[in-house]
Amino acid sequence: MTTSKTLHSGEYLALHESFCRWLELLNYSKGTRQVIPGHAREFLAQVEGAGKAQIGQIEAVDAQGFLEGLKVKIGPRTGRQYSPGHLNKYIQALGLLSRYLRESGRGQVGFALQWLDPLARKPTWLTISEVNKLYDATTDTVLGARDRVMLSVYYGCGLRLSEGAALDVKDVLLDSGLVHVRKGKGYKERLVPLARGSRAILEHYLSAARPQLLQARSTEALFVGAQKGVAMTNQSLYIRIKQLTKKARIKKRVGTHTLRHSIATHLLESGMPLERIKDFLGHASMDSTQLYTHLVNQKL
Repeated sequence: MTTSKTLHSGEYLALHESFCRWLELLNYSKGTRQVIPGHAREFLAQVEGAGKAQIGQIEAVDAQGFLEGLKVKIGPRTGRQYSPGHLNKYIQALGLLSRYLRESGRGQVGFALQWLDPLARKPTWLTISEVNKLYDATTDTVLGARDRVMLSVYYGCGLRLSEGAALDVKDVLLDSGLVHVRKGKGYKERLVPLARGSRAILEHYLSAARPQLLQARSTEALFVGAQKGVAMTNQSLYIRIKQLTKKARIKKRVGTHTLRHSIATHLLESGMPLERIKDFLGHASMDSTQLYTHLVNQKL
């Protein structure tokens, strides 16, 4: 499939120009205003090339056909098919274009396109050796103790970024060897078991390191910032994991969700039933958990 961005129809040229102004008036980000109009232009160029040079001739089937063509297109830069995330940008562009047509009174066509799952591509995960490198990269300081707790929460317990950031001290049930996730996805709660090593790491942090980070302030949050003695944000936790990855000289792109993928893969490799992994991760259905069977099969 070859897609041209060249427009000849005066009606489409005027539409594209007013669409760009509309995005600016609605205060869409600079990045969105740079990408979305180009994707919309590609779509209009294909419709025009099919002999439809007027807005009133555009149909929903045109958008679906355009998307199907993109799914088999080879990217000139990567030499591979477009990722689900990249295709979702086209879906966003078509959705905004149809919304503009309706709100401006220029047309009534609607594009009922389903967003694609970005995890349709194989996610990044770490080997056990690489996870050990992350632990080895921590220091024997209060910040190092906190880093090890972060690894214990995001790898050892497989928590999502927001779930870990929302943890309070009271949620760490050391006597029971559990972590109480109160703010899971979809407002669902669950109890996650603590491995023996993670339990010892958390016990040391709570008794020795965390009090030093508080700096006479008061917060119930498990993760305390180094400078202000207040709860760490999602972003600060994510950045800290990235810094630790760089220090460990791991070349993969690693975030908190990478650690979640890693523990799930390792548990499956160790023989844990998929149903138990589903509950461990807090997945609403088995469909999400099935991803890890594909990872292990590909590795084998």
